Amino acid sequence: MVKLNQTVLLELHADMAWIPLIQSVVEHGAPVLGLDRSKTLRLTMAVEEIVSHLSRTAPGTKIDFSLKPRGWHVLTNFSFQADPSGLWAMNLATKPNLSDPDDLDHLGLLLASRMVDGFTLHLEGEVVHLTLRQDCSYPLVTPEPGEPIRAKGKLTIATTPEPALIKAACIRALNLYPAHKNHSSFSMPGKVADMAAQKDLDLALALDETGALAGMICWHVLSERGIGFFGPYVFCQDDRAAALLTEYLIQRVARTKAMGLFSELATPELATREFESLGHLSYRTASRTSREEVWYRHLGEDMGASVWAHPSMVKFLETAYGRLVLMRNIQVTEGLGETLPRRSVFSTRLRPERGEATLLPMVTGADAKDCVARHVETLCQENFPNIFFKLDLAFGWQAALGGALMENGFKPRLLLPHGGKSDLVVFQHDTA
Repeated sequence: MVKLNQTVLLELHADMAWIPLIQSVVEHGAPVLGLDRSKTLRLTMAVEEIVSHLSRTAPGTKIDFSLKPRGWHVLTNFSFQADPSGLWAMNLATKPNLSDPDDLDHLGLLLASRMVDGFTLHLEGEVVHLTLRQDCSYPLVTPEPGEPIRAKGKLTIATTPEPALIKAACIRALNLYPAHKNHSSFSMPGKVADMAAQKDLDLALALDETGALAGMICWHVLSERGIGFFGPYVFCQDDRAAALLTEYLIQRVARTKAMGLFSELATPELATREFESLGHLSYRTASRTSREEVWYRHLGEDMGASVWAHPSMVKFLETAYGRLVLMRNIQVTEGLGETLPRRSVFSTRLRPERGEATLLPMVTGADAKDCVARHVETLCQENFPNIFFKLDLAFGWQAALGGALMENGFKPRLLLPHGGKSDLVVFQHDTA
């Protein structure tokens, strides 16, 4: 499919009369940018519901809208002035009261959040920026058990692999590694090739002298100063492959502005002598509990920073920073009666094959404690026993959520230096 790399811009006001126009823009524009009919229909419905909601709750407000291609997905961006807590119905745990007229006015948002593959929300002064992501459709590959090859001759790195090699490497990883060790997109190799072309995912492949695939490692930029990696995935019986790929990764990212490199999914072949452990996360299934070790490497001199923390997090942070020998000025923050948005909004990323759900705060409202509890209840009912919550310590409003999380059974498990705008703390819900 040929996809045009062009952005569509539209300026309108929140009024029901403009809904047919924005429907038409998405309905006719999204296919040109790469979405199939089904995905286009779902995105059109979501966009319609957003404008309809604003027309009822913030009539007349100016909306800046864009439809933008991103290679493997399409983004729709809305910028407007309105109460951000009015978007509460986009929460995964939303259970509207059908007898409450206010809740009924928000039902369209519930539909909108379910029609797309993801959303983000952030505030810039009084302006709300809402982004909906709709992924392109790709064929799924079913894993078939395989065996590692016997590599021939010297191993080399393919630094800019062609799409065919990338797709073949994804299939090899699927065949040789369990689902919980693979990047979530490996089952759609064409998507990974497009992600690499878009620079949303970087890859390096190891080849033997015959050109046969010997291994792969991949990484992506999480922030200006933090990089996460997956692997290394080894497809041969040669111990050199993992070390070669790991060393290449370190050399590549060391040339960037990044300060920290850490594993999002580390395989058993990772040469851990190059890294230090940040700790582990526990993964539960119906039959057992396993550990996922997280590995970290400094990439440059850390000059120190100031971070925010809820009082309940301070002891954990002091211990973690002391172990990593990182200089941080920990500033304490908590609610002291200030006015907050009435409702909270959280974004949820799901990985069903790992029984994993990761929550990210978009808006922290007065109902934060109850909103966290509702999400935990919903996710446990839907068979997601591994529930995580990430807080960026650059933002006091996020750090202040630490208290509500710990009151709901979450415990701080990992500190990820430079994992966001500043350091990230990963909380895990303790279902024991």
